[in-house]
Amino acid sequence: MLRKGQDPTQYDQMHEDLAEAWQPVDVMQGLLVKSIADKEWDKLQLRSAWLESQMAGLEAAQVQAERRQLLARRWLPGAQSTGGVRAGLWQAQDSSSKFAEITEILGCLQNWFENETCPDEYPDAMQALYGDCPSRAGEKIRELFMQLFEEDEAAREKARQELPQWIAQERRDVQQERELYQRERALKKKGGPKLVEEQVEAKEAALDRQIAGQTRLLLQLKSNRALERSRSEADETAPAQEKPGTRADGGEKSAATGVNGAETVACGPVVIQTASEGQTKPLDTLESST
Repeated sequence: MLRKGQDPTQYDQMHEDLAEAWQPVDVMQGLLVKSIADKEWDKLQLRSAWLESQMAGLEAAQVQAERRQLLARRWLPGAQSTGGVRAGLWQAQDSSSKFAEITEILGCLQNWFENETCPDEYPDAMQALYGDCPSRAGEKIRELFMQLFEEDEAAREKARQELPQWIAQERRDVQQERELYQRERALKKKGGPKLVEEQVEAKEAALDRQIAGQTRLLLQLKSNRALERSRSEADETAPAQEKPGTRADGGEKSAATGVNGAETVACGPVVIQTASEGQTKPLDTLESST
């Protein structure tokens, strides 16, 4: 059976190669060749699916390692784990909506920075984004937002210079995490169900047995067909049987009754039966004796 995305010409080519090798001469032989091709194809696809599953698993493991490295880089030194503290969106379970919400909040922070305003929604937005355990960039954003509204002009100028950089850094980290998440999902979907090699080998062995059985049947059918053909050819070339009353050289046999009632058969030279002796002699012998 063809899997999604596969080229049907690959199966057709394999079927044609088998048909050329076996040269089926009737419907039954053709069906057996088709069945053997199907099972050979199933074997190839089974092994291919297992290899794809293994490759997808390795790639998924690589993606997970990259996500762990990203998390380690974003993690605030000295911060507690999520156990016992309220976690924000950045540590929430992966989902498409999670990244959309984070991106929206970061967009609000950017707008508030540009307008140098701190609306009432700011505390709730930061709490939703970082909870009680902010990221490295999240902690810097929190500090710089507070400095942006201090009376110290130097602190405010520092916030104006650094705050957009940290917001941009957090955007890049979130975007990288979203891409890794999407790659991981695609790999899991591509890999399909997890295949165990022992199960694959057992299925391959079962297919091999079916192929072997159908191959034996196909050989038997071809042998029977060849035997029937040889018998037919022998009957056509055998010599015609000799008919009764016909010599092998094509001469006709004739029968006559002798004087004493004995039957005399003339075959080749003319012979007659003598009345005195009751024997048959060739005619040329009688003429010479007279």
